[in-house]
Amino acid sequence: MADEPPPSPPAVLKPGLLAGVGITCTGSARSTRTTERLRELGATSGTDVLVHTADPPTDAQGVQDALNEAWDAIRAHKLPPSPGLIVLIAPPPRDAHHEAARAGLENLARTLSVEWARHRIRPVAILPGRDEAAVAELVAFLASKAGAYYAGCAFTLRRPTGPRRSPPSASPAPRRTPPARSRTG
Repeated sequence: MADEPPPSPPAVLKPGLLAGVGITCTGSARSTRTTERLRELGATSGTDVLVHTADPPTDAQGVQDALNEAWDAIRAHKLPPSPGLIVLIAPPPRDAHHEAARAGLENLARTLSVEWARHRIRPVAILPGRDEAAVAELVAFLASKAGAYYAGCAFTLRRPTGPRRSPPSASPAPRRTPPARSRTG
């Protein structure tokens, strides 16, 4: 029971949000809930947004393959000077190979955001948990006009937890003493 994903959040994005936005999905994103949700919101096939979902690796070679496939998808669909959004969706956390692929995709998004900012290309990485519906909503938000601010970010999606308590102060602030009088006056 502990491995079951939490219930999906209600969809809050309005139909037609992505009208006129062309999206290309590669990797294992071609037939996922993310692709379906983007189409529900009005996205069509095109080159404005590249969504690449990395295949989960099983070994070190799988990690290298996941990064190479992401780079190949970028080279095939979103090289400069073509402005737009690149969304790299990492595999869910599981073992060291998954974590290495997640770190590599995050680093790729951050590096490309610095190098390609002048071309108005906005790479981001999504580091999902198990909730594919939350990933779909985040991708749709990033592809919309409201998400245009984000570049070079890595969004980590986790299961919600209860409210956090503020940490207690280590010690109260010391009392301030007035400065000493100067001897020159």
